[in-house]
Amino acid sequence: MLNHSWRFGDLCAAELLPVLQQHLIAKDSAANWQLVWLDNDDEPVIGLLPKVSWQLYFAPDSQATYQLMQTFRDDSRTSTVANITYEAWQQQLIDYCRDYEKVEKRRKKVAQTTSSSPRYHHGLIGFIGYDIAAQHLSPAVTMTKAESPLAALGHYDIYLTRNVDNNINNKANGTIWSLSCKSTDNSDKAIKDNHLEQLVSYLNALEHKLTEHGQAETLSEHKELSQLYPLLTPLKLTPQWQKSDYKQAFAQTQHYLQQGDCYQINLTQAWQGQLASSANNDKNLTTTLSLMDYLPSLQRNTQAPFAGYMSVNSLNNDSLNQADFELLSCSPELFFTFSKDAISDKHAITTKPIKGTMPRGITTEEDATFKQQLLSSDKDRAENVMIVDLLRNDLGKYAKTGSVKVPQLFAIESFSNVHHMVSTITAELKADTHPLAVLFGSLPAGSITGTPKRRAVEIISELEIAPRGAYCGTMGYMNFDGSGQWNVLIRTLQAARLEDGSKSVRLWAGGGITVASDVDAEYQECLDKVGNLLAVLAQADCS
Repeated sequence: MLNHSWRFGDLCAAELLPVLQQHLIAKDSAANWQLVWLDNDDEPVIGLLPKVSWQLYFAPDSQATYQLMQTFRDDSRTSTVANITYEAWQQQLIDYCRDYEKVEKRRKKVAQTTSSSPRYHHGLIGFIGYDIAAQHLSPAVTMTKAESPLAALGHYDIYLTRNVDNNINNKANGTIWSLSCKSTDNSDKAIKDNHLEQLVSYLNALEHKLTEHGQAETLSEHKELSQLYPLLTPLKLTPQWQKSDYKQAFAQTQHYLQQGDCYQINLTQAWQGQLASSANNDKNLTTTLSLMDYLPSLQRNTQAPFAGYMSVNSLNNDSLNQADFELLSCSPELFFTFSKDAISDKHAITTKPIKGTMPRGITTEEDATFKQQLLSSDKDRAENVMIVDLLRNDLGKYAKTGSVKVPQLFAIESFSNVHHMVSTITAELKADTHPLAVLFGSLPAGSITGTPKRRAVEIISELEIAPRGAYCGTMGYMNFDGSGQWNVLIRTLQAARLEDGSKSVRLWAGGGITVASDVDAEYQECLDKVGNLLAVLAQADCS
């Protein structure tokens, strides 16, 4: 493995990503750059150039099979499987991971770690959407045919990870980014060395460019540095439901709850808008903005621990500057952490479902009052324990008998705009079960469906009408040794290119509905969850 490191003007990952993508495309517009970023609870990784990537789409004439598109970097090849089942794709990924794990063990390249918070060190990064997981759970769930990918994953063997310079007291200003390039055999190494030599020269040039602009406490304090970013226009998202529409869906939800179909149903609503065009500061050009352009401000305002970003181009799109699909998540929720003990070879699983929300207070006293109200809420505790039981059941299918534990119940965690009630569930994975099987088999997450899960997703499909897409799916990484970390895709924006070339943007929010729920309180909870995102996007200057 070869390593190089840079400071990149001490930009954080969310600030660096737009500049990095713009720079790399300018240096080599022919390369298949597929940048992806995960915050990983402050252990960020930026994937650059995947060796292999998978994109799953609707098959034109089938509800039970899908179209799989693969790209191969080293021989500039693409392939399409016209009809593949969800199960077959899962098995393909598991086999791929196992093959690379064997290679790494032979070469003794597996990271030796027993940490409960593993870092990315070589594997797959991407997302699996809600729609495909829900439809697999119940064929009664209908999915609207769409051009956007249902899932996308990449084998990122070339990537950047952040290290902290311990000689600098301020962690934010002691950032060092290290480039990793993993090889599996001599022929593979020769190809990668060629990529690496070019990439290092590009990153050195970016380092020089950012160093010229000097140091700044914030991005906006440097006029010169802000020239690297497009001029942003407000992105205003409007609700697709009026409050009366929400009340009608809520009443139907209550009907199903009262007649015993479910104990809890997660009802969500969408906001929609359109990305505008913007002038480029350096050139007299006008381009359609991307979600990535809003990333620095969104992450700065939310500090979401499980945030992430990725974009996907269809094979018929020749413009690397204009991705067909973008996913930008400001998620506070952990779905799964998979930890691998290198000595015992055992896998531990941790999941932390969120169920229960209160807004942050304006004053310290009000904030403490809201926090205590959430902690004391019988309704929120009841909702939370329902989902804990559901996830205990999900894990029980894959865990060693007696290993499923709940070490923490009803903890309150505070975020930029809300308090959440969070519980923690742990388990030890059976020796013959691959972590990817657990991930796929547990989707969609119980915290965003309800319980029983199968009936809940059927009711959601009926009431919400429009598909969720990636929202409420999962985004994260799986190392080849089976360690990894995945979020729940809440507080998440999706942008998709329409036939006329414009880009539509959607954002969702919702909550778990029980017989004890109040319609006005549930509607307000939706606003509390995404109010800060809507406000940031609506600002004219997001630099």
